[in-house]
Amino acid sequence: MKKEDIEFLKELQYEMLNQDKVCQANPRFWVVMQTVKEYWVTDDTDGIFVYCKNDAEGVFEGCIEELKEWIEELDGIKDLKFDVCYVEFTFDNEEYAIGNADDLQRFLDEYDEDNYSVGEYRNKYEIVKDTLFLTNRECKEHIKANHYHYSKDAHSYAMTAWRSPQVQRLYEILEKTDWRE
Repeated sequence: MKKEDIEFLKELQYEMLNQDKVCQANPRFWVVMQTVKEYWVTDDTDGIFVYCKNDAEGVFEGCIEELKEWIEELDGIKDLKFDVCYVEFTFDNEEYAIGNADDLQRFLDEYDEDNYSVGEYRNKYEIVKDTLFLTNRECKEHIKANHYHYSKDAHSYAMTAWRSPQVQRLYEILEKTDWRE
């Protein structure tokens, strides 16, 4: 075995034995975890989104509290205010109170018929496919270097290769071999 390979294994061994176990049994490894949005859901929702058909793009995504800023940009809106769980305003001499996606869809149908679709989304944690790291440090460095591929809240997540005898044996070799020459 080459000297640089032995050095690599010695350093890997040291890091694997000395990193935080984060309450995981051996053999432990790290993956990338991030939040993804599931759209067009109706239960356990986290927010509302608005899609503009004419522009073929999403124009708003967030909670009711954040909706006030988007509605404020629409032409003809008056007396806009936020009160606990809904946005109130006047449009075309009618008063509106928007507290959910259905309210918003009804208003937008009157505001600009058939141009907007309104739905709800929920945030869901997801393990990113094709990620596996032997050390937490390497996983964090990967996320930092490749942040543009992940959501803003991407983070390292520890897992255990439960009942995997080959992985268990490999980790034992990596962790217990005396790599001194």
